[in-house]
Amino acid sequence: MREWLSARHRGLFIRSYVVLAGGLLIAAIVLDLGFGALQSRQVRAADPWLVSTFRLMEAELSGVAAGERDAHVATLATRLGLQINLLESGEISGAAPLKAVPHELENDDGEIYYLWNSAALGGAIRLGPFVPPRESAVVRFLPVLFYGSILLIVGLWLRPLLRDLSVLTGAAQKFATDYREPLSTAAQTTQLTSLATNLDDMSGKVSQLIQTQKEMTAALSHEIRTPLARVRFAAAVLEGQVDESLRDQLRAVNADVQQIDDLISDMLDYARLDHPGLRMNCQAIPLAPWLRQVLASCPPHERKVSVRHDGLDSVWMEPRLMELAANNLLVNALRYAKNNVQVSVTREKDLYRLVVEDDGEGIPEAARATIFHAFTRLDTSRNRETGGFGLGLAIVARIAALHRGRALAGVSSTLGGAMLALEWPGPLERA
Repeated sequence: MREWLSARHRGLFIRSYVVLAGGLLIAAIVLDLGFGALQSRQVRAADPWLVSTFRLMEAELSGVAAGERDAHVATLATRLGLQINLLESGEISGAAPLKAVPHELENDDGEIYYLWNSAALGGAIRLGPFVPPRESAVVRFLPVLFYGSILLIVGLWLRPLLRDLSVLTGAAQKFATDYREPLSTAAQTTQLTSLATNLDDMSGKVSQLIQTQKEMTAALSHEIRTPLARVRFAAAVLEGQVDESLRDQLRAVNADVQQIDDLISDMLDYARLDHPGLRMNCQAIPLAPWLRQVLASCPPHERKVSVRHDGLDSVWMEPRLMELAANNLLVNALRYAKNNVQVSVTREKDLYRLVVEDDGEGIPEAARATIFHAFTRLDTSRNRETGGFGLGLAIVARIAALHRGRALAGVSSTLGGAMLALEWPGPLERA
């Protein structure tokens, strides 16, 4: 029961069960009441045997003198084995009897009388009392059994559907985590086999497409670096053999080669972060040595970089990946800062926060939601001419996601420029 009625499917099961079972129960109750009313009306109000009995008694009593009718009624009752009474018009109270149809009455004890209004006799003929037949316990249990069977049938019908949905949902989540293994769910389903077959085929094509694309990207990146190295070596050799007028052009060529090499490095980093085989080895890392290592890996610059960590001793993270994220944030800030860059690492309860701020022009508010998308560059100072490819912040966002956190952009309250932050939970929340 727990396997097919998991928490994520409980709401769907309850809604489907209530709609199907409730609709069938309402239809069954309406039909039952309708047929019961029709059957009751036909038997009690228009029973041909009851009508014929009243008419025969009326015909026989109408030929008897008024003073002798009571004695004749007693004789007739004895002969027929019925309790018969002749009532005068003044003895009839309540609703008037129906014409040509017996009128049914019921006393406080549940006994039933039948009344026949007779104009020929100047009163009415009453039969009864009759004790209504009692229904057996089996007959009374039949409606409960019928309605219970509806609930059982609906539940049994929904169970394989919910089980198939659970199989498909689990397989889809597994494929989203690791696209290298196509789905194989058709053999595990019973009711949704066609859907499972289509999903298996689609996952196989998607897996092949993604793996081919990633393999091609990695192969091209590595293969391009070989001719780039040759171009760089040739430029370095030529630089010492040409005059000063050509050296500037060779330096420009070397700078372009370096730019392409940096782009390849960023693409490889971004591709590796999206690989399902990546394993996160988060641990408590001493903060001060880690920050010194991050600052030491930054490119040469003339900006003033200040560090603040509010006495925090250690941080829960994957050190290699978080160093890459911090390095990208620092490179981005140093690229656009005028004079100052500030790095701060804080913790609020179980949430860690790495913030890098600069005193540059900042990020327009409209672009803050898309700045962490791959190959996104702004139309202001943060464009291709500054040397960025739009992958550094995308790498930061991916590393934040791997830490179950997020990356966000805003305005620095202290320096007035851009504020780029990375937030992620500690070990307790991740557990």
